[in-house]
Amino acid sequence: MKKLSALCLVAAVCWFGAVSLPAQLPTSDPNAPQTKTKAHQTSTKDVQEKLEKGLDSKNPAYAGSNIQSAVDDQTITLSGTVTSESQREMARQLAQAYAGNRKIVDRLMISR
Repeated sequence: MKKLSALCLVAAVCWFGAVSLPAQLPTSDPNAPQTKTKAHQTSTKDVQEKLEKGLDSKNPAYAGSNIQSAVDDQTITLSGTVTSESQREMARQLAQAYAGNRKIVDRLMISR
């Protein structure tokens, strides 16, 4: 099941383009003062747009689904319906790929 979910996630990413991950930050002098205390996090708007595109029911991986996402600085909430547990897992994995430090809240319902 996990291999199927991973394969479906890869298919979804290929369908809509590569997942953009933050570039590795250059190493700095360990003796230098730390000026950044918070890790870089993708903006709420960018995450929302990427999820809307990735979770679109026109994507064959999400055929028959109706998934909405709500994003704020602390959470990504998935709601709506999916047709199977594998669609639910793929949606969660996609949200996790963009989440950064955000918590994933799964309110998806399976409709058969």
